[in-house]
Amino acid sequence: MKKIILLLLFTFILFGCSESNSNISEKNKIETAIKIFFDGFHKKDSLIIKSVIENSFELKSVSFQNENAFINNLNGDKFISAVVNRNEAPVWNEKLISFEIKIDGPLANAWVEYEFWLDDKLSHCGVNSFHLLKKESGWKIFTITDSRRKNCSK
Repeated sequence: MKKIILLLLFTFILFGCSESNSNISEKNKIETAIKIFFDGFHKKDSLIIKSVIENSFELKSVSFQNENAFINNLNGDKFISAVVNRNEAPVWNEKLISFEIKIDGPLANAWVEYEFWLDDKLSHCGVNSFHLLKKESGWKIFTITDSRRKNCSK
C-alpha cells in the first residue's frame, strides 16, 4: 500500500498540476519585459521602452464617460513622445500589483493590476492587459489596453 501511495505521489509531482519549467521561465521573461517597459516609463527613457516593444505598438485606454464606455487609442510614437516629454512634476509612478500571464505559442497576455500615482496622490487604478509576441530577440509588447478607474477602493 505504501508503494502505491508513493508511486501516486511521485506521479503527481512529476506529471501533475504544476506548470512545466519552460512555461515558468517564459512567464518570468514576460514579467521581466513588462518591468523593463515600466523602468523606461519611469525614467522617461525611450531606448529602454523601445527595447521591449514591437514596432506596431499601441496603447488603448478603456474608460467610462457619462456611463458610456469608450476607447482612446495612442500609437507607439505618440505614447513614447508623451512619456519622455512630460514635466518632471508631478512624478508619475505606476505600481504593478499582480500578474496573471497566459501563453499560447508566440502569443502571450499579461493581466496586470496597477495603481497610478502622481507624486504621493493616487490618481487612478485599473488593469493593464499586455499582448506580447515572442520573437528571436525576446518577448515584445505590441499592445497595452488599460482600464482607468477613479474609485480604487477594494
